[in-house]
Amino acid sequence: MPITRRTMLGLMSSSTFFLTVAPGSGISSELPSDTPRLTFPQGVASGDPQPDGVMLWTRAVPAEETNAPVHLLLQVSSNRDFSTLLLQENIQTLADSDYTVRTYIDGLAPDTHYYYRFIGADQSLSRTGRTRTAPAKGQPSKVNLAFVSCQSFEQGYYGSWARMLEDDRAADATDQIQFVLHLGDFIYERCWKERLDGTALSRIVPPFPNGVTTEKNRYAVSLADYRHLYKTYLSDPHLQDARANWPFICIWDDHEFANDNFQGYSTYDDPPILEAQRKIDANQAWFEFIPAVLNELETQPAHDFEPQVLGEDEAIQNQAAVDSLRIYRKLSWGKYVDIVLTDTRSYRTPACLPHGLSASMELPLDPVELVSIADAGSAYNEGNPPKTLPFGNGTVPNPAQHRAPGSMLGLEQRDWFLQTIKTSTAPWKLWGNAMPLLPMRLDMSNLPLAGYHDSVFNIDGWAGYPFELSVLMRYLEDENVSGLVSLSGDHHMQGAGTIRRSTTASDAPPVAVDFNVAGISSSPLFNDLIAVAKADHGSFGPLVYRETDVGTEPVWNVSMLSGVLAAFAYGKTGFDTLTGWLGPNSANPGLQYVDTTANGYGLASFDANEMQVQLITMEDCQVNFVEPPDIRHTAKFHLPHWSAGDPPVLDGPNFDGVAPFPFKAPTV
Repeated sequence: MPITRRTMLGLMSSSTFFLTVAPGSGISSELPSDTPRLTFPQGVASGDPQPDGVMLWTRAVPAEETNAPVHLLLQVSSNRDFSTLLLQENIQTLADSDYTVRTYIDGLAPDTHYYYRFIGADQSLSRTGRTRTAPAKGQPSKVNLAFVSCQSFEQGYYGSWARMLEDDRAADATDQIQFVLHLGDFIYERCWKERLDGTALSRIVPPFPNGVTTEKNRYAVSLADYRHLYKTYLSDPHLQDARANWPFICIWDDHEFANDNFQGYSTYDDPPILEAQRKIDANQAWFEFIPAVLNELETQPAHDFEPQVLGEDEAIQNQAAVDSLRIYRKLSWGKYVDIVLTDTRSYRTPACLPHGLSASMELPLDPVELVSIADAGSAYNEGNPPKTLPFGNGTVPNPAQHRAPGSMLGLEQRDWFLQTIKTSTAPWKLWGNAMPLLPMRLDMSNLPLAGYHDSVFNIDGWAGYPFELSVLMRYLEDENVSGLVSLSGDHHMQGAGTIRRSTTASDAPPVAVDFNVAGISSSPLFNDLIAVAKADHGSFGPLVYRETDVGTEPVWNVSMLSGVLAAFAYGKTGFDTLTGWLGPNSANPGLQYVDTTANGYGLASFDANEMQVQLITMEDCQVNFVEPPDIRHTAKFHLPHWSAGDPPVLDGPNFDGVAPFPFKAPTV
């Protein structure tokens, strides 16, 4: 029999199986007589639907640990009761993969629901999973998806998943979710002793098998530790229900390895530390527990986990860690949507500013101009960067004068991304993007007599890589690419807005749109900001919060939308009329919605002509529940498709429920 690519992939992988649904294939398979009884403590899941296939997943744990292969049956049916089997096949798993098993099934019909389950000895049975295939490439089919991010196990409960499941089951079939786009921080590698404000955590991750413990936290450092985190997170019944109910399409952000990481480096300390083996271990655990179609995408860069041998040289070690798993890829959903998934961690350059540089020049935050100089490096000012920085006394040498511009994607991935969106024939190019494109700047220069500079709130996100962001946005305009919409996570807030061709010119035309989704359960941005403002930075309090007789108002939303002068005036007086007079924040052009108090999720639907988005904010996610928690409010947006050369026009937010501060529901 000739050796095919499929056969080679099967030989190369110890935990991935390749099966085809065909008449009579595998139906007669049985388990060997010595097969053990199994449990399936992390449930089942499916990922990356194709028009003819999907990846299925489970973890099958034998009653007694063994180094021998553990056999189990996989059944696939078009009926929930499995009265008609399309496939019954003997597969196996090993302790080496922590008893996880990935099975790619093809030969399926497009745009079709399927049911699957796994069976061990003595009728030990997994739960039933439901998945579906994507529509055929040219099929004109409405697209419905959920998008999510940031699901800290310790900071909250998964009421967002419970609410999403209940509402979807009650929805009309034409409006039900077809797949979930998970934008990263599926797990958190660090476990804190308490919240930033000193209050108790909602629940606790059990001790790590290895791990490192510090005064304030403990964190994963080994393969066993990262596996431990996935198993703990997947012990939650609502997350299990979601994975059993919908196929997931996943990327990662930072916490799947280490907070604010780049390449194989962790940044807990200054300077950053190369932790190549830790990055490899994190990648292996992600591959084992997150079903994704990688090797199977023959013409794309993505590939399965590949064990690496680390050499002596630091650069070689780092490259080996990065090369161990590649997840950037393109998927399609019928005629209307191409889904372009990027990795904004493994190939990025280090943060553009050294730790403490701004503070050394007595700057309270990182000025926009300083970030632009440092990030663009030798390319700043058309190749004429300053020798010294124009801050403080003007004598501090420019550390980036001879450095290449920074990059979030890395040059190889960036070229792939640009070519992919240029050649896409789908009207909508949906960018699965862990980091928000939305500008998050403070127009500090508008504070009279203060001498402050407009500043960047967080340089870990795209705001810290303005040179490459401008390259991407200019490319959209120059190549007449329309319909690019970023769905992003990371910042623990709901947000929406148009993205300009230039990151600094407020009058530049918009060329794309970004919707930033809040965390499923992770502490909202405002909660952390107010804790820091109260503890260490009281002078910034009026820009962050205001105490009233009925509670605390998130003035930070005003700072982002209307500017710091409007926020300061409101924080001191409580007169919201001043907000309209003194805003908007010209440093954040295109920003239309911010809710930094939110936990929740997003829903999006597409057809050929328009996109509808709902950013759903939940009631308190820090407390346990029996019935799914209520929705606090929903921000709704309408985005018509725009032609090449025209700007996108985003309508919204319009609200169901009580509008979040400082928005007001329209009067009837």
